[in-house]
This record gives sequence, structure tokens and C-alpha cells, in this order.
Amino acid sequence: MSTNTFAEVQTLLEDLDFPADKDAIVRHATERGASEDSAAVRALRAMPLATYRNISEIRSSVDLDPEEMPG
Repeated sequence: MSTNTFAEVQTLLEDLDFPADKDAIVRHATERGASEDSAAVRALRAMPLATYRNISEIRSSVDLDPEEMPG
């Protein structure tokens, strides 16, 4: 997932109530207007099934390409 994609994820999830499971997270993103085939929703769908306590756990659960890792 690119940094831009994660920025979109953060925007989509800014008012999400945690803890939240993967399905609730994806549903929240689409209810906020993300299209089903957007990079953000695809990234969220690729996360492992789990209950996430905060946005940092979501960030840690999505693979980043080595060149996309923060400095």
C-alpha cells in the first residue's frame, strides 16, 4: 500500500469507533464514500481477520512495499 493510499484510509476511518473488526472497517470506509475497487478498500480487504484497536494496528496489518516504507 502506498503512503497516499494510507492517507486515504486514514481520512475514511477518522471517525471510526474502535475497537473494530475487519468487516466493520471495510463497511465504514465504503459508507464514507470509498468505491469498492478503490486502492484504500482493496488494502483494507487484504488485512488479516482481526479486531483492531486503533489506526496504528491497521497500518501495521497492511503490507507496504520496501520502497514505500516511511523513512
